[in-house]
Amino acid sequence: MRTPRAGRLRSVVCGILGLALAGVGVPAPRPARAVEPVNVRVGIVVEQPVLHIAADTAVTATDTAGGSPVTLPSGEWTVLPGSSGLDLAGTSFGPIVRLIPQTGFLKVEGRAYRGVIELRRTAAGRLTAVNDLELQAYLYGVIKGEIDPHWPPEAVKAQAIAARTLAVERLSAPHAAAAAGGYDLPATTDAQVYLGMAGEDPAGNAAVDATRGLLVTYDGRPIFAAYHSNSGGHTEDSESVWGTVYPYLRGVPDPYGLSAPGATWNAVVPLAAIEAALRRGGVDVPALDRIEPARTTAWGRAITVRLLGEDGRAEEISANRFRLLVGAGTVRSTMFTAVRRGADVEFVGRGSGHGVGLDQWGARAMAQQGFTCEQILKYYYAGVTIEQRY
Repeated sequence: MRTPRAGRLRSVVCGILGLALAGVGVPAPRPARAVEPVNVRVGIVVEQPVLHIAADTAVTATDTAGGSPVTLPSGEWTVLPGSSGLDLAGTSFGPIVRLIPQTGFLKVEGRAYRGVIELRRTAAGRLTAVNDLELQAYLYGVIKGEIDPHWPPEAVKAQAIAARTLAVERLSAPHAAAAAGGYDLPATTDAQVYLGMAGEDPAGNAAVDATRGLLVTYDGRPIFAAYHSNSGGHTEDSESVWGTVYPYLRGVPDPYGLSAPGATWNAVVPLAAIEAALRRGGVDVPALDRIEPARTTAWGRAITVRLLGEDGRAEEISANRFRLLVGAGTVRSTMFTAVRRGADVEFVGRGSGHGVGLDQWGARAMAQQGFTCEQILKYYYAGVTIEQRY
């Protein structure tokens, strides 16, 4: 078991509601170094032919290519790509324009956002809207998109810390697709769901504020804080899903989420629909006849799926890829069996999501049983420390 480095702070914020946290024997802390990015850039609408912007107040539009800022009166505008830039409110701008409301908030496609909205003309001649805002404000818009903010407070705080950590880790190692689009992370499940101000709730905001500056770290660095809805009884090693070993993403027994709604599920899907979905994703198995888990983990989760055609040909692909291609809302996890029933396939499974890291429904059950957010996080992430970084 790793021991904390000298100077590493142990969190006491998670016990804010009166639950004492372990911290005895930790060396006297030095001031924590600030690692919170000043801002995070979120791709809220990506590669669209047209965008709709609205503001209840005057807006300052700054063309990053130069020139004097333009003041736009309150109103609604349609943004279109131009020959080399973009057209907004009857004015032609360069390829990147930053919109700053003088008061209030901007709306993009009817949804309100804090901070700055940056409009970008992409290389494909389409439009992307980026929300540039402070990390804490970003997290306000994440909680409700991921869990019910009225769950037990310790579960919501565990989610807030995991979401903050995931964002900071993504900023330190940005994904190529996001970086090419001019943002740090998307507003979707490719990172974590961000709903802007529509995702804010007083209970969720309180959890974000109560855990300000707290990160989950391993060996002094923010972790890839993967989380999912429900593990189906056992979380998974990271390499079984993504092929990459993260020493803190180890499978653990997880009885806590078994009583959650939808812990077991089934879905009947036409075989032709599966074949078409796979083909769209670049997997072509003509006359698909049978689907079966191939390699599995010790806990019954498929690592790969074997696809068999009527002509006897077979192709084996990642089970997680299969789930995402067919539809994560249909094949809810990779802990499943698949049985051919005429022209259909019936999937019967347990859990929801990839099964790695924090189990959100498990966290809820643990909080109901009196566990603190720190205890929850340390159960699902192996060998980690909860650090106050700013």
